[in-house]
Amino acid sequence: MTEEQEIESFANAIVTKGITVSYGNILALDNFSADVPSGIVGLLGPNGAGKSTFIKAILGLLVPDKGDIKIAGRDPVTERSAVRDMIGYMPEHDCLMESFAAIDFVSYMGQISGMKKRDAMPRSHEMLDFVGIGEERYRLISSYSTGMKQRVKLAQAIVHDPKILFLDEPTNGMDPLGREEMLDLIRKISDSDKSILVSTHILEDVERVSDHAMIISKGQLITEGNLDNLLAGKENLKFVKVRGEEQAMMNFVKILQDSYDVHSVTQERGQTTIEFMNPGDGKSIFKLSQQANVQLRAYSPKRAALEDIFIGTLDKDDGGVLDGN
Repeated sequence: MTEEQEIESFANAIVTKGITVSYGNILALDNFSADVPSGIVGLLGPNGAGKSTFIKAILGLLVPDKGDIKIAGRDPVTERSAVRDMIGYMPEHDCLMESFAAIDFVSYMGQISGMKKRDAMPRSHEMLDFVGIGEERYRLISSYSTGMKQRVKLAQAIVHDPKILFLDEPTNGMDPLGREEMLDLIRKISDSDKSILVSTHILEDVERVSDHAMIISKGQLITEGNLDNLLAGKENLKFVKVRGEEQAMMNFVKILQDSYDVHSVTQERGQTTIEFMNPGDGKSIFKLSQQANVQLRAYSPKRAALEDIFIGTLDKDDGGVLDGN
């Protein structure tokens, strides 16, 4: 069975059960259990939540006090070499040898990951092309900007063609254009059937690229799920936007308030937005707008923002300060 077939034979790329990791009196992971599916998974949590410890445990860089971890059915502690062959890691902090040229560094990292030198060099050129490093690849890394260093870190993580990627703060320190380009690269990598775990404090990044999200707090998994389901918002909560004469819009709001549970009404630039509960379909809303002589501009389910989900989840867990650690 090939590595690809081995990973595909498991419903979840990563499975952890009852993981506990402590640093002295500090409990970093507390009976942590999670099934990480394939696709792009966003890993979120406040400072000290346990995200970095979770990644280190999966990589086999630390041994849990108790619990079980499986990467495509393999144990990262007892089968460390096999697991590392199928994993690529882009750390948050600089891991670059700045006295190396980028092409030599990426090739070297490929060889450390088990590639032969004659294969590592051409593959490194391909990956540096992919991440957008051109002739600069022959310059010393010490002369690179933060954004260029992030690209080199991504190139070294994928040079050996791993099936599972861990990206820790991949857009850290990048300008808006570079950040957008990095997110595009992550999406392209995912299209090649790789499982990607993205740990970041930038909620918008997770919302834009992830299929699934996990929120960690105090060493425990607080909530997780398909991103579309998490952002679906409260069941039956809808919003409608209308335009028209001011009195007509006021009448429309009054009609809705008489028939539905209206949560909020906002007015801006000649448009009124109403959030309300509607367990039925939208046919009655269209009829009411016609009766009130207003123009219906939008009617759809109210979609939550990931920030709302994140803050609401942490509030239930006594809160925390959002950070990237």
